Amino acid sequence: MGSLRTILGDRFSEKMYPNLNSPDIKRAIEGGRKSFQENYLNWTYGWIIDGRVFQSDVFDGGLFYSTRNPADGTVVGTFPILSKDRIAHVSKLLPAVRRRGIEFSQTVPWQKRVELLLEISKVVEERFWLLVAAKQHETGQSLAEAIGETDEEVDFPLAVAMYLQEFHEDTLLPTPRFSGDYNGKRYVPHGVFLNVCPFNFPGAIPMDMACKALAMGNAFIEKSSDKSSLCGYLVYESIVMAFERLGIPHEGVVNYAPGGPKVVDMFLESPDIAGVSFTGSSAALTEIKAKHGTMLRNGYHGRAPLVFGSAETSGVNIVVVWHDADVARAAIECVKAFIGRSGQKCSSARIIMVHKEVKALFDNHLLCELNRIRFGDALEGADTGPVITEDAGRVIRQKIDKLFCHSIAATSQALHVGCAGKELSKINSFPRFLDISGEVLKDINLAREFMNTEIFGPVTSVIAVPDIDAVKGLCELSDYALTGACFTADIEVQLALSNVIPAGNLYHNRKCTGALVETECFGGLRSLSSPSGIKGKQALALFGSQQTVSGFYDPSWGAEEREEFVRRMQSELGVVFSKA
Repeated sequence: MGSLRTILGDRFSEKMYPNLNSPDIKRAIEGGRKSFQENYLNWTYGWIIDGRVFQSDVFDGGLFYSTRNPADGTVVGTFPILSKDRIAHVSKLLPAVRRRGIEFSQTVPWQKRVELLLEISKVVEERFWLLVAAKQHETGQSLAEAIGETDEEVDFPLAVAMYLQEFHEDTLLPTPRFSGDYNGKRYVPHGVFLNVCPFNFPGAIPMDMACKALAMGNAFIEKSSDKSSLCGYLVYESIVMAFERLGIPHEGVVNYAPGGPKVVDMFLESPDIAGVSFTGSSAALTEIKAKHGTMLRNGYHGRAPLVFGSAETSGVNIVVVWHDADVARAAIECVKAFIGRSGQKCSSARIIMVHKEVKALFDNHLLCELNRIRFGDALEGADTGPVITEDAGRVIRQKIDKLFCHSIAATSQALHVGCAGKELSKINSFPRFLDISGEVLKDINLAREFMNTEIFGPVTSVIAVPDIDAVKGLCELSDYALTGACFTADIEVQLALSNVIPAGNLYHNRKCTGALVETECFGGLRSLSSPSGIKGKQALALFGSQQTVSGFYDPSWGAEEREEFVRRMQSELGVVFSKA
């Protein structure tokens, strides 16, 4: 196998967005929607643990929940809420899941896992337009957003395969002669990972979590959001298809359990869960760590604390627009960054600091751009739709009202919207921007609250700032550092703002959303995000541990026995030996 970095580098550099006016692409889109509607829409699905399907039993007190299209409320899929008896049954299977994972790690060497990851990517690419349709139906994504995310779903397995290969290309230094004849390393898994997945990226994020877990030899349970459970099922199904094509047993290695927070608690109470991957709110992760983070767990190789393979949480992301910037272009980029996916991104532009000299001009451009946005049903061509549920809309309005009550917001600008000729409830009447009072700069308490209030929807805040010191003062109050951007033509200002804006992903003269897989590695610096976020090779390392293998050959062995030892250590255990 050649270098995947070279292969993927060529692929990523040559990537083109599909021409949506092409007759072939139009047919593919319609074909994907038809396939989804005929084969998946409005079906009932179950949990799948250790290859067994678990449905709710109405005679046993079981219930169901449904995911719905946020634009019109139609049912997309129905999923079980398991009774206590069924949960107890599932819990009894977790030791078997752990054993299945051990078998997977011991019988499928890393080279075969690279092949598996490449096959997963191939399966997703074959199902591309089906997966696009699923995202549009279940989460209300626009066509452009669904295409972009599904493209990530294709790329993540490829990127993880590349890093897995590179892990094994990097060798240790040779051991000194007095210390042994050979020196090598291998990577061992932690155990079973619970992948806690969000609704806003229902395909790409679960796929990334799953691939990282599998790459290092772990089993995993995909805990899909109760708002995007069908998209999560399709991720599970794509991975299983790749296993089957290569003849690798998947039962117990790949597991699926959709639902809400109680599902997380149920699994994390088991000592057979060794690790967690999490994407969601800071509050939810804080609760998980408080309840479960310090408990001792059974990993594959003894007892160990619960491992957080990756964690990505909330973002209150800062954009700065300076007086010398192309203000019209900055406004366009900012609108893209706060209404994309109906603002339900941790990377969205939450706070826009505009130099006071161009604040009025920027506001005007922002409103003009907002009025160009088509709001409604994504399946009918809208640019953006309502937030995921009416409850989510209520939370957004409560946060806005709180800011007004505390005199943080001076005025509010809203866009009048409708949905495909139908009136939407006031709950979902977005997008909107808040014009923030300058008094915030004078009151440390107001400023701190402003800098740490995440509104998870198509809402942004705009505040005038006089100088870089004012920007710096506000930035230092933020507990978050996920993404950020600055717009300026002045090199000195750009350098200064690069040292001021807190961000794991910092962008110059472009929007602060839309990180591309492994070319703009994504992850935060503050809050509860993992130290490396979900970035690149160092993130993959969180899903396993390096084991050093060093020593002397048995004195009685001849050359052939030594060669056989090395061959078997490499092929059966995945040991990579350093060159003498």
